[in-house]
Amino acid sequence: MIKFFRKIRQNLLSEGKTGRYLKYAVGEIILVVIGILIALQVSNWNKKRIDSGSEKEALFDLNTEIKSNIKALEIIIAEHEKSLVAGKEIKSMITDTNKLNSISNDSLKTILIIMNYNFTYDPKLGILNSVINSGRINLIQNKEIRYMLSSINEFIIDANEDTKVIEKLRGEYYWPMIASKREIIDYNMLSRDNKKSFRNPEFVFWVDFITSVRQSGLEEESDLLEFLKKVNIAIESEIKK
Repeated sequence: MIKFFRKIRQNLLSEGKTGRYLKYAVGEIILVVIGILIALQVSNWNKKRIDSGSEKEALFDLNTEIKSNIKALEIIIAEHEKSLVAGKEIKSMITDTNKLNSISNDSLKTILIIMNYNFTYDPKLGILNSVINSGRINLIQNKEIRYMLSSINEFIIDANEDTKVIEKLRGEYYWPMIASKREIIDYNMLSRDNKKSFRNPEFVFWVDFITSVRQSGLEEESDLLEFLKKVNIAIESEIKK
């Protein structure tokens, strides 16, 4: 094709048809430019098609991971809600001696165990971290989704903060200062008298502390749950487009 155009130009020059040669040369340049533009357009279209497929794949994988993490968080919140209810029940027994005396030691032991439930939320973030660290997050066209995905780790840190505080003081304060000092009333079964702890100022402090921090932690965990559900809805909406 190039040889064909060159031959036409040479013939025009040899025949002294300079004006026609110039017009032809300009036309040839225009055709070349148009061809380049078409090639670029096709290349851009192919790239967008490939990127769109990669975006959908990344969003689908992220959504699967987020839904799994939502279920795990819901379980933890349910357990921490039980802990809060148990803590409030213990607090009511501290101020109501009759209520404390009417409950069996075994039942009280169960409530104390539940009050001390403490689970750190440890979600699976392999896909999210891979998408962010590899730069594939830039394939996601929706800026709001990109921002939310980048903010998930910060929400998780906030949600786990109070749980870690409880865990730290439970190890440094509750077990050595309170739990270990309960009087054993049956050495054969290693049964302890939990009711006498209610007269211990350190125990009273612990109950007040754990219920207060648990309430705050549940609020943070609920905020995280709401945020993850919001991300889930946004991603599913984007996938359907």
